[in-house]
Amino acid sequence: MIVEQPGRLLDGGLRSEDVINSANSSHATFYRKFTAKPRYLAAVLDRLADTATLLPADVRGEAHAVLAAAGGDRRQALRALIQTHFDALFEEAVGTRRLLASMLGTTEPSAARTIRAGYQHGDQLIMQIFEVFFAHSGVTLRKPFTMRSFCLVITALLEGFLVRSRSEPQSVTPELVADAILAVLGIAVDSRQQHGHIDDVLTSIAAPRGLSVRLPSEPRVALLKAARNEFTKRGYFMATVEAMAEEAGVPLDAALRIFPTKLHVIVGALKSHYDKLAEAIADDVALGRGVVTVVERHFLRCARLVESERPFMDALLAAVAHDTYAEPDGLLSIKRELNFPGLLLPLLEQGQQERILVTDQSAADLAALLTNTLLLRCFTRRNASPEQNAAFVSRLVLDGLRGR
Repeated sequence: MIVEQPGRLLDGGLRSEDVINSANSSHATFYRKFTAKPRYLAAVLDRLADTATLLPADVRGEAHAVLAAAGGDRRQALRALIQTHFDALFEEAVGTRRLLASMLGTTEPSAARTIRAGYQHGDQLIMQIFEVFFAHSGVTLRKPFTMRSFCLVITALLEGFLVRSRSEPQSVTPELVADAILAVLGIAVDSRQQHGHIDDVLTSIAAPRGLSVRLPSEPRVALLKAARNEFTKRGYFMATVEAMAEEAGVPLDAALRIFPTKLHVIVGALKSHYDKLAEAIADDVALGRGVVTVVERHFLRCARLVESERPFMDALLAAVAHDTYAEPDGLLSIKRELNFPGLLLPLLEQGQQERILVTDQSAADLAALLTNTLLLRCFTRRNASPEQNAAFVSRLVLDGLRGR
């Protein structure tokens, strides 16, 4: 009744008498099964929201079949898949059921859970098709897309077409739906494994170059802000000083005078934080705090720095890992400017002299071990708080693994 004649809800609501008569049942049977009308309405909403039962559990076999029939052409395979399932996706009763579930079901906890389960089921089907179509191709999704957000976009696109088809069914065609999905794929899929950002494919609609003829009042600040965005979107390897300069509105020749390379950008962003870490250690020592306490406090400050300046710290890690392997002599400058292990060196030498720390390893090796362990923990446990990461490493490297 709700699906076939939704207008009746506006006229008189869903009356139990109509339901009982339509089912050729009786009031006694109705209330024996559901005890009260609210329980019956909750069951109706739960069934209305269960769109997952309308969909297959697995589409891999069909996806393989259409891909083979299209000779491996993913575009033709997708069009064939849409054509095959178009009527089922946009069938009027199914559309009404989904729309009513979305409007009415969110107020009922059980129905809301069923709606979420239906979305998850649909996401799984989209993911199955994607995996079959792009198996062994090495494609990646451009940032900030993840597989989950990509599936959500496709689902939202289909639901938008579903709503429009209710009013203008002639406007929503299999060809249009396929074209729209292919357009999303064309932007989201990175077939060259360049680990790019979605902004990379939209440069043609960015603001035209050359409109900003005046330098920003603080070009260094503008460049660092742009660098944060570039490193966040593209990572160290794909980011360029040219892109940073363009986003910051700073002419390239001026930008290169401030930051000749990406390494200079990293140093420019982190040097003041590095100096504060050195000052904090010196202050702790001057106040008479013990070696172990100073190390623990330093760990916490470093972990907080990684969290607050993650784009630049990620870039620093990539730069050090890559350039140390490829060109060992090329990092002398950044190692001198941002020698994080060196911050602990005098403190650890003092700890060895006082026999607080082991003496069978050099202070430099201990400083490198401590610093690298902390940074690795922060980089690989991004969901943990700085306090949690610092406490874990302190307990591990200062107290050891062996039980007492």
